[in-house]
Amino acid sequence: MRSCLVQLLILVGLVFGLLWFGLPLGAGWLVTNALNAVGFSGTATRVDVSANPPFRLLAGQADSVRIVSTQVSVGDLHAASMDLTESQVDLISRHIETVDAQLTQVRVVSSSGDAVTVDAVALSGQASTATAELSLSIAEAQKLAESELADHGVPGTVVLAPPNRVTIKTGGKSVPAHLDARDGSLVLVPDVTQLAPITLLAPGSGNPFQVTAVSIAASGATLTGTIDVQSLLGV
Repeated sequence: MRSCLVQLLILVGLVFGLLWFGLPLGAGWLVTNALNAVGFSGTATRVDVSANPPFRLLAGQADSVRIVSTQVSVGDLHAASMDLTESQVDLISRHIETVDAQLTQVRVVSSSGDAVTVDAVALSGQASTATAELSLSIAEAQKLAESELADHGVPGTVVLAPPNRVTIKTGGKSVPAHLDARDGSLVLVPDVTQLAPITLLAPGSGNPFQVTAVSIAASGATLTGTIDVQSLLGV
């Protein structure tokens, strides 16, 4: 009798251990498949799912899902590296409550279709309206403005200065201007009526971000905006 009880306890312990350690691994496999289903691609991708206790995963409830990858591509988002943590995730409905992420060398597309490299992007907050902070070098921001100006028939050079000032040098003249966020877009606005405002970045068609503010410092340009991670990943 005692032998049977010991065997039963050992069996229960084994099942408990398998579930405790196996459920997060199985959930990670499911998340990986869900990522593939939404068109996610990356190299050296690692998915870690956690829940306390792990048995909550049987109901599809995860405390967090962490995705670490390089050479990332999903929808309009392309990055050299990504370290993203989703919190309070329903694996069955694929609902994400909040996100926190760091991305490097993010590539977005300008209004004229040229690629723009954002050095770093930080994401935080509600998954459907996550706050995004994009950091660009001064050189990249000036290159973006000059490219869009040339595309609109205004060849020249651009000089940026705090807090959001722009000097356009074209045709032997200096034209004062400033950067502004309008309807989710980054816009170059000349201070003279002879030149119309020019959209530098617009959401969609290669740019997943909605720009809400812009600032310039000696170290670079910072764009503040939002991104819908829920729709982008859906896991």
